[in-house]
Amino acid sequence: MVDHLPELAAKAGARVKRGYYDSSESKNASRRSLVKTIQESRKTPVITEIKYASPSAGKIRESGSPLEIAKAMLSGGACAISVLTDPENFEGNLETLATISRDTEAPTIMKDIIVSPKQLQAGARAGASAVVLISEVFTRKLSNVGLDSMILEANRLGLEVLVEANSTGEFESLRRFRPDLYGINNRNLSTFQLDLSTTEKILAENVDMAAGAEAFLVGTSIMKSSDIDGKVRELVNA
Repeated sequence: MVDHLPELAAKAGARVKRGYYDSSESKNASRRSLVKTIQESRKTPVITEIKYASPSAGKIRESGSPLEIAKAMLSGGACAISVLTDPENFEGNLETLATISRDTEAPTIMKDIIVSPKQLQAGARAGASAVVLISEVFTRKLSNVGLDSMILEANRLGLEVLVEANSTGEFESLRRFRPDLYGINNRNLSTFQLDLSTTEKILAENVDMAAGAEAFLVGTSIMKSSDIDGKVRELVNA
């Protein structure tokens, strides 16, 4: 079976070396706390994602202004916007993150295969409120930097940290790092297989860690919808 995660991490490392993450300019965006926004949400906290393609799904959406899509998501009740900045695998870019951070009031999340502090610095310059770190990238040593050091750098930059895992073992190991948010990805990034029972299984074995802020990140189904506002509203009111 093909193991995709090392390839994704290697591509990210190559982008860092090419200087892709050096080019983003500092934006005047006021950061909003993702944690506080989730905690204060009066309805189901839904984080929506700007994602035009993925290695597992291929092309997700052909066109559409990312800013207008983000505004439709927020109109539907999304509490935050996650933005893919990986241009090779997800057709993302840093400029989209910067634009949405500057032109909307919601917290924005940098979503990428993070292997280097330079990527965090680019996200901070682009105005992101938070960043997603993938636990397995660090436990498998696909980054030259440890997860603890990466979290410290993110905090220094004023970024909140969401660390995501795909297994009970990975999730339990996050305790000692004390990230701002714990995340569970139902998709295994090594195999690309999706198992919707993953979240339930992990939380059943970590009841104490399930308490507190809870939110859902939804990407593909919303980006595929012809009525983004309506689709988000449906999820928020579920």
